[in-house]
Amino acid sequence: MKLGKLFGVSLGPGDPGLVTLKALKILQNADVIFTVISRQGSSSASGRIIDSLDGVDAERIELVFAMRDDREDKALCIRNNAEQIIEKLKSGKSCAFATIGDALTYSTYGYILNELKKSLPALEVETIPGVNSWSALASSVNRVLVEDRAVLSVVPSYANNVTSALSDGADSTTILLKTYNTRDQLVNTLNEKGCDFLYGANLGMENEFISDNAEDILARDKEYLSMLIVKNKK
Repeated sequence: MKLGKLFGVSLGPGDPGLVTLKALKILQNADVIFTVISRQGSSSASGRIIDSLDGVDAERIELVFAMRDDREDKALCIRNNAEQIIEKLKSGKSCAFATIGDALTYSTYGYILNELKKSLPALEVETIPGVNSWSALASSVNRVLVEDRAVLSVVPSYANNVTSALSDGADSTTILLKTYNTRDQLVNTLNEKGCDFLYGANLGMENEFISDNAEDILARDKEYLSMLIVKNKK
């Protein structure tokens, strides 16, 4: 039997209305749709988006990505999930790997794609781009991210990657993603320095929260799908 085709389907930040027409068409015609749940989440954000779309009735398989810092554990997790997709592809079924945000930007899809390419060199792949989270957050308050020669940086908010967000004298905007563990420290520091920042969590979902008020932000529990936009001016 001919090998099935893999589609990497970007679903955008969380609002079903931001799923592109091309992504919707692929989901409506796929044989199997794989969604992802992380160890921090209680349910699949991508699965909830797909639930709200019309005409999507493919077989659904939820993959658990409980990846830790240990390299061997991480590799095993990726491999085990890839094997489930490989099984369906080898049976000739078209498979959509659906993920929130953009599939090629800080996404589990990247790990899976690399693994599948190693195992199935002849695999046909098509990846559909999606609306990214920082564009959605900026749009929610009509905030211009950058103009003219200002610099836009997108970094995960780990300790070694936040220097640019806290610096003075640069005409730039820094997007800090994955603030699950660093949010409180960042917000306190940014607030003390008088920085212009905006926090967003669960964008486009029922529990969406957007604020530039440090006290309101710090009063909330940790939120996995969260980020900060920090504006620096000369």
